[in-house]
Amino acid sequence: MKILQVVHSLPFLNQAGTEIYTYSLSLELAKRHEVYIFSRICDERQEELEITQKTMDGIGIYLINNTFSQCDSFEKYYKNPEIDKRFADILDKIKPDIVHIQHLVFLSTGLIREAHKRDIPLIFTLHDYWFICPKWHLLKKDSTPCDKKIFDEECVDCMGELLYITKGAKKCHSFCKHLLPGSIINVFKRLYFLFMKKTRDNSYYMCKLKEREGHVRDILDKVDLFLAPSEYARKVLIEFGIPAQKIRLSINGLPEMLSQDLHKTKNKKIRFAFIGTIIPAKGLHVLIHAFNGISNKNAELKIYGKLYPYRGFEFYIPYLRKIIRNKNITFAGDYNNTDAGDIFRGIDALIVPSIWNENAPLVISEAFSSRTPVIASDIGGIPELIKDGVNGLLFKAGNVMDLQRKMEYVLCNLQVIEKFKKNMPMVKNIQDNAIEIEELYSKLTACGMAKGDKECPV
Repeated sequence: MKILQVVHSLPFLNQAGTEIYTYSLSLELAKRHEVYIFSRICDERQEELEITQKTMDGIGIYLINNTFSQCDSFEKYYKNPEIDKRFADILDKIKPDIVHIQHLVFLSTGLIREAHKRDIPLIFTLHDYWFICPKWHLLKKDSTPCDKKIFDEECVDCMGELLYITKGAKKCHSFCKHLLPGSIINVFKRLYFLFMKKTRDNSYYMCKLKEREGHVRDILDKVDLFLAPSEYARKVLIEFGIPAQKIRLSINGLPEMLSQDLHKTKNKKIRFAFIGTIIPAKGLHVLIHAFNGISNKNAELKIYGKLYPYRGFEFYIPYLRKIIRNKNITFAGDYNNTDAGDIFRGIDALIVPSIWNENAPLVISEAFSSRTPVIASDIGGIPELIKDGVNGLLFKAGNVMDLQRKMEYVLCNLQVIEKFKKNMPMVKNIQDNAIEIEELYSKLTACGMAKGDKECPV
């Protein structure tokens, strides 16, 4: 079977859950099938929308360079005809039997239409909520979860930097960025967005958001099957309007399972750790504030993650450094997923302080696999994994004092660490997950669902 995976990035570019899962699944499928990946890079030295082809670990990879330098409208952030054309050429070249979309951010919704036009069955895994909102973490400007069912004026204010893009502004920005310092460009950008906010009618931008919603609903109707890694995500899909019979719960498998007998290195201190992407949605600021209040000198917090100024969040890392008050907080640096064993060997409890409705964080499965207790936010799909007081602890998402209390509870009751270890669930591995996915692929390709047979028994 020829399988084409579509994802916004890959592990050698970004070490995040969706990227790691997609590549690991592809590696496993490639043992029995012909596997390809279509993904995105961002390289200003390379020609815009140029396709780079390479082979890695027996997988054919097509990388499209999208720096958004030609993105001169809100619409091009989610549907780009030029990206669609290049994807169509790849479809015609490799002729896949099935297309499995893991994420479309930084790519184009039109990829779905191109596969559908060719009667290629389509599976879409929901890793977050980008199809509902351009800000895929569903967070408001004040960093609280957004549960809006329809767009309103608050949404316009929240997404202004995307909505206010025009061809003239884009040309001016492209011209000036080669002449002026970045600090000056940022001042001009802020003034421009302020001007647009004050002078334009919100109803105009509301129409843009409604148009995106209508477009997304239409395009998702062409998907044959959705996979949700959590019941929470499945519920979100159904509430959005996707027919329940088209959505399957499919727990993501864990690549490179960690040993349950992994021996922890000895240390006099109790070692808490954060492992993940350092952006506001992951809630690291909540954890730092909470740990600042820990007076126990035998506790330390290690922060594993790339200190990278992600676009739109350039302020975040300087802010985190500024708020640190506890000398036992250290940045441990970037990591590779293959180093997970060494990392978990050196920590006693993992903290997952996310403030967005996480789906099924891969890092929690890694912790379970290594028998490492977890303290996590009670948000999204996380409570489906963590049973409070049984195999870990939950705290109210965003609540600094509640998280501090939970860490202090562990410090004062060290025996619960062993209790949680004994109650941790079995973790699905990527091998078993791949077999499940293969069965779905086979059913879809056999019944010709993309040709209109909506009774396919999947």
